[in-house]
Amino acid sequence: MNIFLKNTLIFIFLLTISCNPQNSLENDVEYSNIENDNFELNEIDKVNSNTSKLSFLALGDSYTIGEGVNENERWPNQFVEIANENGLEIEKPEIIAQTGWKTYDLLNAISQTNFTQKYDYVSLLIGVNNQFNSRSIDEFKEDLNKILDKINSLKKNNGNIIIISIPDWGYTPFGNSYNRESISSEINLFNNNLINFANFNGLKYVDVTEISRRALNESNLLASDNLHPSGLMYLEWAKKIYETWID
Repeated sequence: MNIFLKNTLIFIFLLTISCNPQNSLENDVEYSNIENDNFELNEIDKVNSNTSKLSFLALGDSYTIGEGVNENERWPNQFVEIANENGLEIEKPEIIAQTGWKTYDLLNAISQTNFTQKYDYVSLLIGVNNQFNSRSIDEFKEDLNKILDKINSLKKNNGNIIIISIPDWGYTPFGNSYNRESISSEINLFNNNLINFANFNGLKYVDVTEISRRALNESNLLASDNLHPSGLMYLEWAKKIYETWID
């Protein structure tokens, strides 16, 4: 009887030892699966977080590429910073712009660019080089319509477009060598056409021209070339554009 009891106790002990490792392994597997699931969800969350940001395409010339200032001082970059500070998450702007471009040059550049997405916001600031090179208003208007056709194919269905006025370079030291009144008169003519263009197509329009004219008496609003805006002027533009476009 004692031998039977002893053998029974030994059998129970061995059975307990053999079962515990198996249970431990199953627990490890289950915990490991939970970790993997969390990892996958976190990765998806990161992707969703990135894609949830709004996209912004800025089209133009030297005033959009920020001739004479650092990248973070360009008005599109400062606009994005202001938007982000106000809770509107916008990606780093994609800029299609180059110093010296006329409407025709911008139109060609857009046609030759391989875009990989559509945009929530698109801005257009172009025309100063049309004025400087004495290009006709009719050509300007025709090119604007073609550019808008391109923009409409690049923006999302609910995408927002804003037209920005042409700054007045006559109110700079560089402009002293030219007839300031004539420059301003021509700039006003081009801008009036931009206003009509924006109104006809139901687009927002913002005037930065008056800010640019302060540069004659406020040298800190100009870059070192005494022609293009400084980061400070671009900041004023960015604030006004944000207030007009977003607020």
